[in-house]
Amino acid sequence: MSTDFFKLSSGNNLSQRTHVAHMLREAIVSGKLKPGTQLKQNEVGKKFECSPGPVREAMRDLESEGLIEHFPNRGVFVTQITKEEYLEMLLPARVVLEKFALKHAAKKFTPEVIETLNEQIEIMRKGAKKKDIDSVNEADMKFHMIVMQTAATQQTFHLWKSVMSRIRLELYRVGPHPILTEQAPNHTQLLAAILNGDVKQLYKEIEWHCIGAVSDPLKKDFK
Repeated sequence: MSTDFFKLSSGNNLSQRTHVAHMLREAIVSGKLKPGTQLKQNEVGKKFECSPGPVREAMRDLESEGLIEHFPNRGVFVTQITKEEYLEMLLPARVVLEKFALKHAAKKFTPEVIETLNEQIEIMRKGAKKKDIDSVNEADMKFHMIVMQTAATQQTFHLWKSVMSRIRLELYRVGPHPILTEQAPNHTQLLAAILNGDVKQLYKEIEWHCIGAVSDPLKKDFK
C-alpha cells in the first residue's frame, strides 16, 4: 500500500474515526489510492497513530459508501468500478436524485448561495486557463455539493453523497469534460436553469450535465 496519500494535512478537530475516513476517502477519490489497492487495518492505524477501533469504524463507513470492499479471507480493497455500474447505475441514479432535489428549489438559493456558486465557477474558469485539472475538479465538486446541500432533504443528500463518492473515482481518473474550458460556462448554464423555475429545461440540463457531458468519453475510455 502506497503511503503517499498520508502526506495530506492532518490538522483538524475531527474525531479519529471521521478524520481517518475523510483522509482515506479523499485519497481514494483523488486516485492516490488506486482501485484494487489493499488496505490493511494495522498499517492504516500505524500511519495515523490511532487504535484499531477508529480505523475499523472508518473502513465500515467507506464500505457503506461503496469506496472499499471486504472480501472474506482476502482483506479490504479499494473498489473497482465497472463500466456497466458507472454508466447504467451510478450516473442515472445521480440524475434522479438531483432532479428530485432541484425541481422546486429555486427559492432556496439565496443571494449568498448564488454568490458562492459563482465563485466556484470563477475558479473553474481560472483553472481551465492554467490547465489545472485538479482545481477544476475540486470546484466542480464543491459547486454540486453546495447545490445539493441547499436544495436536498437530508435523506436525498445522504444518498447523493454515496453515489457521488463512487462517481468521483472515475471523474478523477479520466478528468472532467474533455474540453476543460467548457466547465465554467456549463455550470453557469446549469445554475441559470436551477434559478429560472422551468422544470422541463432544468431536467434537460441535469441530464446533459450528469450524463451527456461525461458518458461518451467514458465509454471510449473504459476497457
